[in-house]
Parts: sequence; C-alpha cells; structure tokens
Amino acid sequence: MKKLKSFLLSRWALFVCGLLCYFAFAPYFMFPIMWFSLALLSIKNERSGHKASFANAFCLGAGLGITGMNWLAHAMVLGDGYYAWLVPLIWIGFALFFGLYYGVTAWFASFAKPGVSRWFAFAGWFCVIEWVRGWAFSGFPWNVIGNVWNAYLPIFQIVSVVGVYGLGFLSVLLFTTPNFGRKLKPTLWAVVALGIVYALGAWRLYEAPKDSVWGVKLRLVQPNIPCTLKWDPREAQNNINKLIRLSRTNNDEITHIIWPESAISFLLNYHEQQRLQLMAAMRQGSVLITGAMRAANTQDQSVANSLFVLDDLTNIHAFYDKAHLVPFGEYTPLKGILPLDKFVPFDSDIVAGPGPKTIPIEKAPPASPMVCYEAIFPGEVVDEAHRPDWLIHVTNDGWYGMSAGPYHHFAMAQTRAVEEGLPLARSANTGISGVVDAYGRIWDKMDLGKEGVVDVALPKPAPPTIFSRYGNKLALILAGIFILISMIRKKSA
Repeated sequence: MKKLKSFLLSRWALFVCGLLCYFAFAPYFMFPIMWFSLALLSIKNERSGHKASFANAFCLGAGLGITGMNWLAHAMVLGDGYYAWLVPLIWIGFALFFGLYYGVTAWFASFAKPGVSRWFAFAGWFCVIEWVRGWAFSGFPWNVIGNVWNAYLPIFQIVSVVGVYGLGFLSVLLFTTPNFGRKLKPTLWAVVALGIVYALGAWRLYEAPKDSVWGVKLRLVQPNIPCTLKWDPREAQNNINKLIRLSRTNNDEITHIIWPESAISFLLNYHEQQRLQLMAAMRQGSVLITGAMRAANTQDQSVANSLFVLDDLTNIHAFYDKAHLVPFGEYTPLKGILPLDKFVPFDSDIVAGPGPKTIPIEKAPPASPMVCYEAIFPGEVVDEAHRPDWLIHVTNDGWYGMSAGPYHHFAMAQTRAVEEGLPLARSANTGISGVVDAYGRIWDKMDLGKEGVVDVALPKPAPPTIFSRYGNKLALILAGIFILISMIRKKSA
C-alpha cells in the first residue's frame, strides 16, 4: 500500500495520467480521467515549491502532449512516408509544448499560499495560460479542458456565457479541489456548483426550439477521397466526377450543396472553362458552396485557400479567404532556416485573408465561413459588426485517417456553434460532416471514413449569446478575480 501511494505521488504517475488524459477528449469523453489527473497534481503541488510545482505539472502536460496530438503522426507517413522521420520529433515537440504551458501555470500558482489561495490561483492561471496558448505564435487552442464536456450538453451550455475557456476555468476549479478528499467541503461546493450548471443547461435545452429556416435544404457532400489521391493530377477529374455524382443523385429538394475544403484542385476563379463542368452537380436554381484554391494575385502567382458561393451557372457570388493559416501546412515559418517545406502542393506560400467575414448566400441567410482549423479559435469566427445567421465549416481532415484528430476537430466546431448561438453546417472530405444547431444538438451527421451525403434542414439561429457580445473577456475577468483573491489572501496571511 505504501508503494502504491508513493507511486501515485510520483512524477511518473503524473506523466502516465497525462498519457491517459487523451481519453478525456473526443470521441471517448471520459472526463473523470482528467478530474483524477488534475486532482493528483493538486495533491502533489499543495505544498511544493516553485521548481517542483513546475516539474510536476510539466510531466502531466507532457503526457497529454504525446497522446493528445498523436494523430498528427498519421499525416507524416502518408504516401511515400517522406516525413516519417518527423514522428518522434512531433512527440517530443508537443510533449515540450504542453509540458511548458502546464508547468508555467503551476509555477505561477505556486506563489500563492497553500490551500484555498493556491486552489484559486491554479484555476485562474490555467484559464489565462490556455487563452495565451490560443493566440501566442499564431495560436493553438487544441485539447483545451472545456472540451471534455462536449458530450454532456446540459453542462456544455455554459460556453454560451463564458466560452470554452470559462468552462475550462470552472472545470479546473472542480477537478483540483484541495487535498482530494481530506477536506470534503471544497469538493462538495464544487459538485453543487456543477449541479447548478447542469440544471440551468438542461432548462436551456428544454426551452430551446428546433425550428429550421423555411425553404432551405442542405446537402453536405463527404466524398471520402484519400489525401494520397486528392492532390494526384491523374485523379483530379475522377475526384470531381465523384463530387458531382454524390451531389446530383436524388437532389430534387436540395437548395444548397456544400463541398469540403479544397474539394476542387484547380484555381476556381482562374479556370472559367473548367468551372463550367460544376453545373452538372446542381439542379436549376440551386447553389453550390465549395472549398477551392483561389488565384489571389496572378502576377506573383499567390493563391488563397478559399470558400466560394456559386449559382447554377457557376457564377461566383461570394468568396472568403482563409485567414488563420496552418504553419508548415500552408506557409513555412523560418523559411530558409528550417529544413522543412509545406505539405500542400503549391510552389508559393498561401496568402491569408483579412479575417472573419459575413458573406451573402443566395436563397439563404448570410453566413460566416470557416476553413479547416479556423474553427478551433474561440471568439474569432464571426464578424460581430455584421452578425451572420449560420456558420459554414469546410475542412479536409483526410490527413489524419481514422485517428482521434477529426473527432477533436468536430467537437471544437460544435463548440463555436454553442458559443456564438449559431447553427453550423460542416462538410469534411473524409468526415465528420454534419449539422449542429445553436445549442450544440447534432441534427444529422456522417461518421468518419464514410462516403455519402447528409441531407438536412438548416436550423434557425438562437438570440445572440452573452459570449457573442463579450467573447473571451468574461472568462479572463473571472480568472483575474480569482488570481487577485489568491494574492490578497497571501498578503493578509
């Protein structure tokens, strides 16, 4: 028994817990694993010094970095496996990445007095550091703690108020109740608070209507084209033929067809004659919304990763250029220094668009597009000066095979819908495609690795949420208050 207790309080145990935290996120949603892991860290750091607190949290974060991001390794071994040598570096890199962020959080919290002050400080700093991770060095808010609740919609409704960072703050406050059972009162208060959040969320869902937009019937096309074939010039026409076939079959009631990110391999606004073949996908009067590359500047041959809105004669009515580009996927940081190149087949870097934009959609309400991993950024998907009525998300998650990555991505896109109070239509090359309403309820979807279509009505938007008005500010204010309390308690002690 003493040996077991000694192991549980060791850094190796924290590292193992970090590895297991992978199962707290989609598609498993075993949130008690995260609860146990952070509670164990709380015990370990209760009276630890600055360096020890950093090291303890680093071990937990490193474990999560390895398993939580292992899906990226799949992209490295596609095709001829030219980048397979990067797999160990990815594991090491994300172990350091998550380890440092977790470690810094615990280091800041260690300046607070043990007990309630340190409890408050850790939860507050965790929220602030997760927010920093979401924008620093272009940002990477993946595996944020609030996303362990996606499968528990009553609890998840609170992101419409404080966002996913705010839910993460409340979760950490719950998961790190001091001394893990030696003092039951803080734990009981935290559980009562969770019950209140659940009850309010359940009431919100109960009251939420399930109305759809009259006259709009969407078809989300999921062609399930492997990435090894998607960019093969010899397969370009076959890929388009598949998209046309899936779009055209039994589409008498369909008003809007949505294809995934980069569904078309040619420059849509540049090759007008090739664009005409897309008429075969639509019936008269319907609209095609598709991801495609756009010739942004013919002089320097720059291209943008874009979303287009086309009528049944393939006239371009609107477009949106992706603003949040993927490092090494769409541009090369430290170009000429690092021995790496992009993973997409274009000679020049892809150029970024100006940011969130509401675009008109013929015969449907205006929408805010998101291309690929733009959907993971809280508070950065809508132009609030011109609020849209729905979100369109096109992506190609085929790089990641049947791993957990596409499930994570779908869950984060679902989070944006609840935060903003806007329905979401999502078309993904290999999955997961589907429609989510403004309360996070999935109206219909197609699972990962399947070929087919999802025909579904467009849900109506909810009234503007508190989060849509204030963004991440409320979460940061809440975290700042708790950090301030922890500092005041230390001075008065």
